[in-house]
Amino acid sequence: MICMQVCARGEWRSLKKILGNTEVEIKTYPFGEYIRCMIKDKECIFFHSGATKTRSSAACQYAIDNWEAEIIIVLGTCGGVDTRLKTLDVVIADKTAQYDCIDRMGNEPYVFYEEFVTSIDNSWINLNEFKERIWQGTIATADQDVNYEVMKMLQKEQVLCADWESGAIAYICRLNQVRCCIVRGITDIPVEEVQKSAISQGTDYRSNTPKVMEKLIEEILPILIRCLG
Repeated sequence: MICMQVCARGEWRSLKKILGNTEVEIKTYPFGEYIRCMIKDKECIFFHSGATKTRSSAACQYAIDNWEAEIIIVLGTCGGVDTRLKTLDVVIADKTAQYDCIDRMGNEPYVFYEEFVTSIDNSWINLNEFKERIWQGTIATADQDVNYEVMKMLQKEQVLCADWESGAIAYICRLNQVRCCIVRGITDIPVEEVQKSAISQGTDYRSNTPKVMEKLIEEILPILIRCLG
């Protein structure tokens, strides 16, 4: 089974609107709603996990155990970190890391908790099939929105973007030896002025989330499924 995990409420609402013109049945499971459908003659499940590392990792494990997921494809939004990226750009993670796990008894300062750094094999994806550039690199995860100060810190670690869930999902997939593919679209980018950044990021996130989800589902996902063979 090909399982597509969607975490945040706004992302899931956008997904349901996009699928609204198709005959799909929405069912429930312990973490929220899920939808079975066929894409490119492949049986697929979209499932909503809810945000944060706790809910997303638990829902991922549920999908692996109960739907026998052969791959978990994460579709969602993120905040931009790398200065080369702009809103609506698409990032596919080749590594995830968590930056809010802090060991204060260590001897060396660090940004990422090493145990939770996960490499992802994207060699099966033919990037030449996409119409526009798809960025590959590190997605950093924490249970918090990225602000300007955090963005500058993550830039020193060559991070492309940041979110709330990808690091946890990739880690669970690694433990289960299940393939994962994490695809995120940039909805917002912090600015230096604290108050302005919080307001503008929230506005950008709400307005760009439907655009990102439409792009990921209608343009990116069909190519990924075709690449699976």
